[in-house]
Amino acid sequence: MPGRILFHLRSNLVAYLALFVALGGSSYAAVRLTPGSVNSRALAKAAVTHKKLAANSVTSANVLGGSLGRADFKPGTLMKGDKGDAGPAGRAGGAYVGARARSTGSVVAPHGATTSVPLASNGWTQAADELDLIAGTMTVKTPPTCTGSFGNSLVVTVDGKATTFGVPPQTPPSSSITVPVLVGTLTEPGASTQHQMTAALGNSCTKDGEDFTVDDLKLDILKFN
Repeated sequence: MPGRILFHLRSNLVAYLALFVALGGSSYAAVRLTPGSVNSRALAKAAVTHKKLAANSVTSANVLGGSLGRADFKPGTLMKGDKGDAGPAGRAGGAYVGARARSTGSVVAPHGATTSVPLASNGWTQAADELDLIAGTMTVKTPPTCTGSFGNSLVVTVDGKATTFGVPPQTPPSSSITVPVLVGTLTEPGASTQHQMTAALGNSCTKDGEDFTVDDLKLDILKFN
């Protein structure tokens, strides 16, 4: 009789151990399994189920392929997953010059008239969520005199709308001077938008010889994301 009992215990050792783990609750943390005592064969017989393991903070990933066969189990052990694919590259932050418009040559702006200043590379695209600023300088030669002037200005227009301007000085006379163009703003359009920029100098002097000359106009488009 004792021999039969001993044989029964040996034959069902894995099942008894699984039952002890399932009923022991948090006491599983104090159990140290002997290497090889729980193997894929025991798992295949459902002696240790995912549900029982989950109750002791062990995921099903720990038992795939009989990985417990030679493992020394410790409470809270998790398997590291594979590294995921890299995400798409982000857009460059900060501000940058997205377009550069330049005058194509020296332009004489006679008195009492508005004269176009031709620009090269004066088209660009503004992104839907992008703030664009227009900034620049102009170099002008002043007339020897300016009579009856109410005001002279270089007006920069975007898509037919006046956006910003620069004021050419009247003094010192007959001098070449570089002055800034005030910063103009193009708010986020909500959709990708093509723009075209033009410039013209209005000379309100009234007498012959009172002409301005635009020697160099530089306009930059600053883009902010």
